[in-house]
Amino acid sequence: MNTVNALFELEVKKLLRTWIILGFGVVAPLFFLVMQTEISNNSLELYGMEIAPIDFTFPMFAFLSVVVLAIGNVGIGFSYMRSIYFFRRLRLASVKSIQFISANFLVQLLCAIFTIVLLVVVAATRYNLSFEGKSFLTFGSILFLSFIMCYFIGVFIGNLTTDPKTSQTLSMAVYFVIIFLGGVTFPTELMPSFMQNIASILPTTHAVKVLQISWNGGDIWESYHLLYVIGTTIITGILSIRFFKYD
Repeated sequence: MNTVNALFELEVKKLLRTWIILGFGVVAPLFFLVMQTEISNNSLELYGMEIAPIDFTFPMFAFLSVVVLAIGNVGIGFSYMRSIYFFRRLRLASVKSIQFISANFLVQLLCAIFTIVLLVVVAATRYNLSFEGKSFLTFGSILFLSFIMCYFIGVFIGNLTTDPKTSQTLSMAVYFVIIFLGGVTFPTELMPSFMQNIASILPTTHAVKVLQISWNGGDIWESYHLLYVIGTTIITGILSIRFFKYD
């Protein structure tokens, strides 16, 4: 536990030094929330439910805060740490991979929670986001599960190769594909059909769908979206721990 605490403090210091990444993780979800909600003036339909624009966009950009930190920051951050031989120093200090992953996970999670709280404040004060009839336990549980899934995706992508430049390029490529095609910043329903086919494969698309359903009181088990998220979380979790590379 002392090792995890020390690593946690170290990860916080590292994150604060890269304030641009942290700032983007906070600003981007707020920016897209305002932009998309301002554009959508009429009520929208979600699985037969008529909902307000803010109830459609809020789950999307709550999840965006998760994607920015758990995939973008982690995947690219692992590449940087490998370039400065940080992982080698951890190995020499007999630090286990699960200890480092636990500390890093907690830091990213706290940042995501901070951003989501800001989103709630903006959505409630500017767009009259209603909490009546909402199941915070269900929505929060699915959002936490989605965070775990995205974190493991970031760890896995960041460890596919030991070459820092290749790892960084791969992480950025996956990150931007997910951002633009994964239903995180733009509704997949409005995409061309060939883009929708790509989006249907990405796990983030299914995470967004089940978050929207849970936030608006729908049946989360009516479709396979939640099962897709659970399955992806389990698979990427096993792979990210199994193939974690110190070198």
